[in-house]
Amino acid sequence: MAGNHYEASIDIGTEKIALLVAEKDDDGHFRIIGHNVSPSEGVRKGSLYSLDSLSRVIVKLIDQTQKSFNLKLVRTRVNISDTHLSCSDGKGKVSINEAVTLQDLDSVLESAMAMSTPTNKEKLHIIKKKFTINESVVVDNPMDMEAEVLESKVHIVTVSSSSIRNIERCLEQSELEVDKIVLNSIAKSNALLTQEDKDSGVCLVDIGAGVTSYSVFSEEGIVRSGVIAFGGDEVTQEIAYAFDTSLEEAKRLKEYYGSAKSSTVNEEKFVDFIQATNKNEHQLSSLELSEVIEMVYREIFMLLKNELKHHNLDGIIKSGFVLCGGASKINSIEELVRDFFSKRVKIGQIQRSRISGLETILTDYKFAGNIGLLLHEGDLSKAEYVESNNGNGVMGKLKKVIVGNF
Repeated sequence: MAGNHYEASIDIGTEKIALLVAEKDDDGHFRIIGHNVSPSEGVRKGSLYSLDSLSRVIVKLIDQTQKSFNLKLVRTRVNISDTHLSCSDGKGKVSINEAVTLQDLDSVLESAMAMSTPTNKEKLHIIKKKFTINESVVVDNPMDMEAEVLESKVHIVTVSSSSIRNIERCLEQSELEVDKIVLNSIAKSNALLTQEDKDSGVCLVDIGAGVTSYSVFSEEGIVRSGVIAFGGDEVTQEIAYAFDTSLEEAKRLKEYYGSAKSSTVNEEKFVDFIQATNKNEHQLSSLELSEVIEMVYREIFMLLKNELKHHNLDGIIKSGFVLCGGASKINSIEELVRDFFSKRVKIGQIQRSRISGLETILTDYKFAGNIGLLLHEGDLSKAEYVESNNGNGVMGKLKKVIVGNF
C-alpha cells in the first residue's frame, strides 16, 4: 500500500526485551509484521546498570529481526521506568476577547508549560488535558467558542536526565534513531485502556518483574503516574527465602502452583520442590506457598494504596483498576485486588481499533508495552516545547496534535 512505512518499538524490562515492528498506513493504522524477544541483561528494577550488556542484547535483537523479516529499520520508540520520576499539572489562564483563536490556545498552553525543572531532571512528557471555559465548562476543543476566560492544564512528567541519556546511548550502537521515549505505564495505557475507561476514572497497574508502575486517568485526562520499586521478583525472592529454594525453583513454584489469594487454595494439595541447601526433594502445601505469595502482593498494593491516598486519588478511581504486566498473570490476582481496594478490577486486553496483524501478538501481554509505544501520540515533546519558545508557537507546530485529535 502506498504511503506505508515501518515503525518499531522496544520494550525494555527487567526480565525481557521485546521488539515489535509494524507497518503504518496513511490513516495511522498499524499492522504488526515482525517481533522478537530476548532475556534482559543490564537492567535491574527497571533501571539500567550495564550499558554494554543491554546494548549487546538490543543490537542482536534488531539484527535478528531485520534479517528474519527482510526489512530495514530506521528509528524506534522505547520505554522508560524511572523510580525517581515526578509529575505535576501545569496550569495556564488567559482572557478572551470574543471567540477562542489559535493564538489564544497557543498562549494558554505556553503558560501551562512554563514551569522550571531541576538541573538533573528533564520533561519527558507534556500531555495536553482538557480546557475550561469561564472557570466552569470543561471542553475538548474550545476553538471558535465564545468565552471570557480560557484555562488549560498539561500533565508534566519529569525523569532523571541520566536515565534518558543512558537509553539513548544504548540505542546508539544499533544505528537506530530514537523517535520517542515514553514512560512505561503511559505506553501501556495506550494499548490497554479505552476512552471510556479513562473518562470513568481508572488506575492502570503494571506489575513487572522489577517494578510496579501505575497511571491514573479521569475525564480531564491523565492525573498521576508513578513507579514503585517492587514487583514480581520480590515474590520470587520471598518464596526462595521461606522454603530454602533457588530463585529458579521459586519462580517455577510461583508460576505453576501459586495463587495471590490464599483463601482460594485447597490446603490438601501438596507440591514437590528441591531445596537449595541439601538438594533433596521436599513437599509443601499450596496453601503455605500462596500465603507467602499473598503477603508480598499485599505489601506492593499497600505501597500503591498509600501513594494514591497521599495524592488524594482514591475518589477519582471510580471504575476501578486495570492490571497488566507479567506478575499480574498469577492466579486469583483479580480477587486479591478487588478485596484489597474494594473496587472493580480486570486484566487489561489490547484494544484493536488502530492495530491488527499477528493474533499471537495481539493476545500476548508481553507486547502490550510495544503496542502502546507505537500508538502513543498527543504529547507536547521537549523538542516541540523548545521550538515554541523560539517564537514559532505551540499551536503553529502542533496544530494537528492539539486540534486535530479532539
